[in-house]
Order: sequence, then structure tokens, then C-alpha cells
Amino acid sequence: MRWVTALVLAACQPARAPAPSPPEQATLLAARDLGDTAAMRAHGWKLWRRIQDSWETWPRSDVVFGGIDRIFRELQAIKVGDLMEVETAPLMFAVIFDPVAAKHVTDHRLARRDTLRGDADRVVAEFPRGAITLKSIWFPVHRDRATELPIWDGEAARREGNPTRTWSRHVVVDPSGADEPTSGAIDELIDGVHHVPLDAFIYRTLTSRDEVLAAQRVARDPTLAIGDYVILVGMHISTKEIPDWVWTTVWWHDRPDEGQYAAGRPASLEGAARSYLLDITFSANQRDGTPHAMMNPYLEARFPDGVHSNCLSCHRRAGFGTLEYLPVTRGDTAPDDPYFADKVQTDMVWSLALEAR
Repeated sequence: MRWVTALVLAACQPARAPAPSPPEQATLLAARDLGDTAAMRAHGWKLWRRIQDSWETWPRSDVVFGGIDRIFRELQAIKVGDLMEVETAPLMFAVIFDPVAAKHVTDHRLARRDTLRGDADRVVAEFPRGAITLKSIWFPVHRDRATELPIWDGEAARREGNPTRTWSRHVVVDPSGADEPTSGAIDELIDGVHHVPLDAFIYRTLTSRDEVLAAQRVARDPTLAIGDYVILVGMHISTKEIPDWVWTTVWWHDRPDEGQYAAGRPASLEGAARSYLLDITFSANQRDGTPHAMMNPYLEARFPDGVHSNCLSCHRRAGFGTLEYLPVTRGDTAPDDPYFADKVQTDMVWSLALEAR
């Protein structure tokens, strides 16, 4: 009868109040609920600045999941009507986990399909506060010649998608002087086209055979060689600072001080990191309940309705048991939505759904 007594005593106790949210989470949620765009953008810029010293040392998801490190990966072809749409620009990406996120995957064996299949709750262990995942987007540049880079100027949206070949403008990336930054690299208009130096970008040099082979394969360019470069043209940054994560995206632009996506950039942000525009969202919907749009042109503009997509809306639907993240959906999806009936929800992390082994 001792267990009955314990149950009765427990039932007589006042309900325990839920643990209060950490102060920083409460501040972020307040900014979300108030629609305080300036505060949210300030947080995004602070985050972008904070990761500059460390993100390139973090492991790629292939390593976290126990696979062969592909280094660079190819954007998937997508179906548009009866046709397959293939991105023609040599864009390459990598998925990256910070040490907190990587440890969580390892500790909970989330890289294993048998773990996900056996999850009776149909929901994986939630990532801890502070976990960060990234999706970096790269573009190859030859060391011995100029390279054209498409630039997104917010063209009128085509319902069938806006792949880079439909963009109206490009810049020329000129790597001359990259090894001698004091020599005066080109940054000027030539015949109406903006020529920009390599150091206007966050970039890395291809230094190993594996890096070169990966870039050659994904970019479909067998002439890439050791000593050539890859420039960072964009990045998705997901941070587990609130239950639905904070969703930040940045992309390079040759006019980084113009327009709404430059707003709030702090003077303390230095170097090439200043050449990126930024958007951020804490929610799938705006305060009035209408869907909120937030996308990276180098990743989502090519999707049908991609310019109206929202990172949170997409990642909300991440679940083991599906291999497809399209079509673009707008607004939020409730956790008890029938969509999840045959899936294990992966805490809004598509890598768990798509890369578990």
C-alpha cells in the first residue's frame, strides 16, 4: 500500500510551477511576440559576429553522422511541373554542427536510423540550449582568372522559381593581389560591371587533394586545382536559443550598406563579414497571423514560391520518415498535425531526418 500512499500524498501537493525561462530566452521571446524587428536583427548581427572566430573549426555533418566527409555537397535537382530543375551555377554547400549540437547527436545516438525508428514518443531528445547548426554556401574562384558571380537584387518573383541564371546582374570576382593585400586589389566598375577583390568575401584556399576533388565534382569543373579558392556566398544559422530555434541567414552582396537587410549592422563587425546582408526570424508567422517570408537567395530562390519561404516553416516539418522538404509551405505546422502521423519529429533538424544511417 506504500505506493498508494505516495500517490495520494503526491496528489495533495500543490502543482509545481514550471521552471522559468532563462532571462536571455525571455528577452528573445518578448522580441518575437512584440514584433521587435530591430531587436531581432541586433541579435542576428551579434550572433554573426560571435561565430566568426570558431565556425570554420566545427565538424561537418558527415563526420558527426559517422560517414565519409564529402567536404562540399551539390544542391539537389528539384521537380518543377513535369521538368527537373538543376542549378547551373557551381554552388556548393556543407552542413555544420557546433560542438554542443554534435555532442547531442552522439550522446543520444541520433545519427542512427534504428534509434529514430525505436523512438516511442515520436519526438527526438530536444537539442540543448546553445546548440548551433549551419548550412554554408560556397562558390569556386580560380586563382589565375576572374570569375562571374550572380547577384540577387530582389528580382520580381517567378512562381516557378528564380534560379541564378534568371538573375539580372553579376559581379566579377578578381583574385589578383589576393596574396599581396597591400598591392591594391581591383574594386571598381569596368564596362558597367562591378569587379570586386577576393578579400571582400570570407574565403578559403583549396589546399588538399580531397578538397580539390570535392570541388571539382560538385562544381563540375575539372580545372579547379590546389591554390584556387572558394568564397562564402551565404549561410543559414540555426541556434537553439528558444524552443523553435532562432533562424538567421546571411548572403554576400556588393552593395552591403543598402536596403532593409543591411539595417542594424554594428560598427564593431569588421572585415569581410561586413559584406553580407542579413535576415532573421523567430516565427513562421507575423504578428497579424499572416505567413512570414525569410529566405536565402542562393538556396531557396530557385524553389517554386521559394522567395516566399520561411526557414522555420520548412524545418518545422523535419521528421524521420520523409525524404522530401518540398513543396514550400507557408505558416506554421502544429506538432499534432496529421503530417507527423508516420514520422518522428527531429526537433526541426532536417539532417537527422535525411542523414541518419
